[in-house]
Amino acid sequence: MKNIKHAVVAIGIIFLVGCAGTELTVDQSYTYETSDSFDHEIIDKANVTTNGMAIFEARLDSKLNQLGLNLSDKGSRKIEITFTNYYMRHGAARALAGVMAGSDNITSTVIIKDAESDEIIGKLQVISKNPTATGSARGLIEQHADKIATYIKSGKT
Repeated sequence: MKNIKHAVVAIGIIFLVGCAGTELTVDQSYTYETSDSFDHEIIDKANVTTNGMAIFEARLDSKLNQLGLNLSDKGSRKIEITFTNYYMRHGAARALAGVMAGSDNITSTVIIKDAESDEIIGKLQVISKNPTATGSARGLIEQHADKIATYIKSGKT
């Protein structure tokens, strides 16, 4: 009986951890070229908090720079990031109620365009979720930004 309880707990933990993380779905693949330079625009259709947006923008810029992607107001590529869903539990709710308090989630659509012709050359959807009591809103937001920047550089989901 004791082993059954341990097995049930282990399966439950695996199930919950499997639901956390960031998933990327590519609608139109994009291939980075070393001559590409980037400008980006963030469109908020999900009422992202001021603090949440500041964390996202700072992390995105930092990650793009870290990956050696050239940021410029006159870039050859324009990255449009549209937030379509944003929900973060309060830290106390996350800690006290865990899964019962709901799930943190961020959904955004990323469109990469040729800056001159406005032609769409890449499109993807990024979904980040954290239903567990562990982790933080900051961590999930940063993970979301990292996934976008890493895809633009590597083309890997």
